[in-house]
Amino acid sequence: MRFSALGLDRYGCFTGRRLDFDPRARLTVIVGANEAGKSTALAAVADALFGIEERSRFSFLHDYKSMRLSAEVAGGDGRTLAFARLKRRAATLVDPASDAPLADDCLAPFLGAHDRRAFLEIYGLDQARLREGGRKLLAGGGDLADTLLAAAPGLGRIAALRDRLRDGAAQIFNPDRRNANAAFYRALDRRTKAQRLIRDTELRVEDARALREGADSAAKARAAAVAAEIEAALALSRAQTLVLAARELRTIDGELAARTALGPLPEVPAGFVARARKALADLAPAQEAMARAGSEEAAAREALAAIAVDDAILALAEAVEALEDERAAVEKELKSLPNRRTEATEARAKLERIAKGLDLPDVDALRARMPGPPLFARAERLAGRLAAAATRTETLEGERAKLAQQRRKAEEARAGLGHVADPTPVRRRLDALDGAEERERALVTLDRKLAAGQAALTERTVRLGLAIAGPDALATLALPAPAAAEAALRGVRASQEALSRQNEILSQLSEQLALTEARHAALTAGRPAPTESVIAAARRSRDDLWAALRPVAMGERAASDTDRDAALRLEPAIAAADRLADERQTETQRLAELAQIELKIAETKAQIEATRQRAAEATAQAEASAAAWQALWAASGVTLPADETALAVLREAAAILTARDALGQEAAACEVQREAVRFERAEIDRLRLDLGLPALGAAPTRMADLREVVADLERRFGQARAQDHAFALLDRQAADIAERTDALSAEIAALSAEAADLFPHLAIRPGASHAEARAALDLWRETPALDEALGTAEHRIAGIERDEAAFAARVEELLQRAGETPAGEDMFAAARRLRARLDQARQARTKADAATDMLAKRQEAMAAATAGLARAQAAMAAIFAATNIDDAEVLGPLLDRLDQAAAIDARLAEARARLAGQCDGRSEDDVRAAIAGQDAEMLARAVAEAKAAHDLARAARDRAIEADTEARTAKEAMEQREGAAAAAQEAQDAVAEIAQAVERFTRDHVAARLLSAAMDRYRAQHQSPIVERASRLFGMLTCGRWNGIGIDYDQDPPHLATLRDGRLHAVDALSEGTADQLFLALRIAAIEEHARRAAPLPFIADDILVSFDEARTESGLQALAELGALTQVIVFTHHEHVATSAERVLADAASIIRL
Repeated sequence: MRFSALGLDRYGCFTGRRLDFDPRARLTVIVGANEAGKSTALAAVADALFGIEERSRFSFLHDYKSMRLSAEVAGGDGRTLAFARLKRRAATLVDPASDAPLADDCLAPFLGAHDRRAFLEIYGLDQARLREGGRKLLAGGGDLADTLLAAAPGLGRIAALRDRLRDGAAQIFNPDRRNANAAFYRALDRRTKAQRLIRDTELRVEDARALREGADSAAKARAAAVAAEIEAALALSRAQTLVLAARELRTIDGELAARTALGPLPEVPAGFVARARKALADLAPAQEAMARAGSEEAAAREALAAIAVDDAILALAEAVEALEDERAAVEKELKSLPNRRTEATEARAKLERIAKGLDLPDVDALRARMPGPPLFARAERLAGRLAAAATRTETLEGERAKLAQQRRKAEEARAGLGHVADPTPVRRRLDALDGAEERERALVTLDRKLAAGQAALTERTVRLGLAIAGPDALATLALPAPAAAEAALRGVRASQEALSRQNEILSQLSEQLALTEARHAALTAGRPAPTESVIAAARRSRDDLWAALRPVAMGERAASDTDRDAALRLEPAIAAADRLADERQTETQRLAELAQIELKIAETKAQIEATRQRAAEATAQAEASAAAWQALWAASGVTLPADETALAVLREAAAILTARDALGQEAAACEVQREAVRFERAEIDRLRLDLGLPALGAAPTRMADLREVVADLERRFGQARAQDHAFALLDRQAADIAERTDALSAEIAALSAEAADLFPHLAIRPGASHAEARAALDLWRETPALDEALGTAEHRIAGIERDEAAFAARVEELLQRAGETPAGEDMFAAARRLRARLDQARQARTKADAATDMLAKRQEAMAAATAGLARAQAAMAAIFAATNIDDAEVLGPLLDRLDQAAAIDARLAEARARLAGQCDGRSEDDVRAAIAGQDAEMLARAVAEAKAAHDLARAARDRAIEADTEARTAKEAMEQREGAAAAAQEAQDAVAEIAQAVERFTRDHVAARLLSAAMDRYRAQHQSPIVERASRLFGMLTCGRWNGIGIDYDQDPPHLATLRDGRLHAVDALSEGTADQLFLALRIAAIEEHARRAAPLPFIADDILVSFDEARTESGLQALAELGALTQVIVFTHHEHVATSAERVLADAASIIRL
């Protein structure tokens, strides 16, 4: 698909802009300076094909509803389509002429299976992605599979995905190195810790019961100790309260005695003393204020009478102020009058100079003939057109001379080239042999690799230690499958481990039985323990003796000698049976332990017997597993021990056989490649003969001299075509100059006729040159301003003189109204004098107003002082009446005694309040009764005794709390140890996490391996055509500094390498710029390969030549033009030199669009 046109109707900064693409051009360069809209046009390509994005950043000029793009596209089968793209959610494609909706899939035949993302990844390349590709080439060291995928259209992220999966698998489990941060090892550590915790948290029932009972006893003891301490604290508090209460009672008694000593006092209300003292203090100031107010009022009356006010001038205040403002303005204008007269004189002089320059008699004639704006504008345009015509005449003369010089140079250059044939057939033959040199070198490398591989396989086979000469003999052995061997080895190991485990358990049980029997012997050493069996035996002996003697005791038979002996033994037997019963009551603990040990001995013997049976079964299983292992190897005639060595031999044998098969396939491919190289060498010899070069003979293939000869032919042919193009261009330029000369002559004649009609109106002679007309117009341009300045100056002079006369008349009128007679004095001085008189009158009025206000304030103060004295006298009268006295001197001591009594009453109230607070609300009489008969010493002794008792109780409480804390701590530690179930659950969770980690590791590891295999397969399928094409492009892009690229098969995996002088160089030896060019060569080759399998879309390149110098820029444009033979190539750039280089190198094959 190709663009025929792209319309930026309303998009970004564009309105109604259309880009037309030349269908004959192999390369289209779109040039735009900064902010010219290059980025907008670049984004418009994808938006036109796939829809304007939901949140577009190009709506800053046109809103979403008005955004519109249009395009005309042509398919490879000749079909065309014109459409417009709108910014909306549905029916975004419409007919550009009628706006009728188009089908949503109307672009499908042109786009194929490509969406926006595929289009941008496959057919889009900008500077950032080019630099990123170059950096990846350098960072990867040239790994062939990674390089081909990075340059492949749409597959650049495969290697990154593989690396991400590989890293993810390594973070879960790394079989080569244990990592504590790996998920698998973390879960494994959790399981180990949980199992250890299960072993550590086992408890005995007796220990738990003892700890709980001890904790309960300690808690009860603590509660009792706390209660005793509280009771002792209460007793101490009561004793201390009595001591404090005795002190407060003594204070109360002292205050009561002081109150009695004051004698009888009158009953007065609260605050009476303060009011009385205030009345005494306020009386004297009130009397003084009364006297002061009377003197101030008299002084204010005298000040008001001394002020005189000029009311006559105050009545004319507004007129005097207006006259003062007018005086300042008139004086200012009179000062500027000389300047105005000077301006008028200067303006008239300048107008006289202009009139003389235009050959007019005087200023009046000049002002009479002054042209209007339309006439002057018409003359201005005519003068400008005359000047432009003169300039174009000079330009045409220069172009004509330059064209003649260029034609002479072109003819000389074309004559030097002579006859040049079209090199296209030779180029096709050379292109068909592209990569032959690399294929021959690869064949030699492959031969060496096959020989080295065969030797390595033989050496690996010998190292197996199976007495086999080589891999072919190894292939005839009937070795067991590795999976079957691993299963058999697991069986052998499992049976051996089971046997070892049973033997270890048996050893542990035997040791445990010996220890238990030793403890049993220790407990039964000395006198026999009073166990049930021992007591039962003693009682049976006693009962047997009594049964023998009972008939004798009952008189049932006569006594015998044996009865006498039995009677002697009966008493010790009875005593022994009773003693054992008594001992059983006192040795309960030893008996319990002895019973437990006997039970444990029995259980251990049973476990030993069961373990011996399991050990016998494990021995049989181990013998069967060993026999199965031997039977597995019987067919091969090889005998190996059942260990990892045998598995390693099988794995190495399988790897050797796999490598043997791969080596055989490579050998077959080598023969096919050898035949192709032999054919290509014959074709190269024929081409060398046609080009006049010697045959290769036995020398290795060398394509550089062929490329040089063909390149020289193409260069000369291109120069000849360029010269022919130049001649045609010169002819077109000569015709254009002649046409423009005729048009200019006609234009000059028309201008001369217009000047003959127009110039006389402006006092310009009809045949005047454009410079003379321009000078006259410049004089006329000055005239309006000078005429206006002259009129303005004359008008202002007359106005100033009128204002002066009017001002003098108003001054004379005001003097008469103010009672003054004009005496021929200066009117400005008279106006100032009137203003001074007005100011003095205003000051007198202000003083009189202030004096009036002051008199009113003094009168108000006099009234206030009179009222204050009356209030003070009334207050004193009330005080005298309340105390039944009428002498102010007697009042002072009485008030002092009342103050003392009030202070004593306050202290009494405070003491009684403290006593009530200390005694918890008990009355004063109750407290006195409780203390009665006890002095201070007795009360202090009671406090000391209560404090000693409280200290003892508190110490006992602290000991009980400490014991309780220790018991509870031990109990909590025991309860925390009861975590076997939680630890078991933790172990199960860890096992589940291990399973999940294994699952995730398997998924990521297998996915990474599959991607690696896919990358290797892609490399094997595409390396030949892409590398061969990229090799020629790389040599072209570097201007021959590098011969091309090849494949270094000595690396594992194979690596991409660059060629210079027949030698391979690693890609990390390239500079960053050259690495960019290598990536561009690979990308172009990959797109060409992709375009041969699917209908291509236009290739869009954005400023990818920024880091190229001038020579390599031209080579890059040639490489892109070759891609243009398969699909449309559009290059966006900010740089004008890129467009210039394209025109120079590609001529008609390049199309330039400037924004």
